[in-house]
Amino acid sequence: MSFADFPNPDAVEPVSQNSLFIHNLTSILYSMSHSIFVFIAVFGLLLIFKRGVWEMGGWLIHILIDIPTHSYKFYPTPFLWPVSGWKFSGLSWASLYFMIVNYALIILVYIFLYRYRKLGKV
Repeated sequence: MSFADFPNPDAVEPVSQNSLFIHNLTSILYSMSHSIFVFIAVFGLLLIFKRGVWEMGGWLIHILIDIPTHSYKFYPTPFLWPVSGWKFSGLSWASLYFMIVNYALIILVYIFLYRYRKLGKV
């Protein structure tokens, strides 16, 4: 193994030395709410009781969107929790490029919906 094989400091999640109760609580809650395995367990329970299954899609989409849009610098998504602690360091949603693309797409969707509605289709 060469020195080049070691991860760059920006590619490794920072180790938190914070022992505040609220920090630990939010970390656990974030891990639970962004875990595919927790989602599957809750979804399975709802399937058994036949309640609110389709509404759960929003939660799954949120997890899937968060995986590539969070970097190690701020809340990387622990989507494999509690099975694995591995997290993907993606492009932060707070970066300038992501914000420009995000808001441009939102504006384009609003323009499309406005024009579509003006034509009497909606």
